[in-house]
Amino acid sequence: MQQVTIELPTTIINALAAYNQEHKVSSSDTVQTAIESFLIAKGYLSKPKKSFHLSPAPQGSGYTDTSINHDAVLAEFTLSHKLP
Repeated sequence: MQQVTIELPTTIINALAAYNQEHKVSSSDTVQTAIESFLIAKGYLSKPKKSFHLSPAPQGSGYTDTSINHDAVLAEFTLSHKLP
């Protein structure tokens, strides 16, 4: 990671210090996040890709082959339950 030195007006320095103290983050993290958001908004940087995560169901359906016989499982479920 490269280091960049910038000069900021006192008003921004004071606001940055207040924000950092309130949120318990470093100036470096705050400035990096702000610049990243600015560059994404202006189209110079792409949004970071979010990973897709599926949480397993707390209780299974009882079927062991749903991924293979999904149509049959759905048909059986539909017939055994009243759906709107």
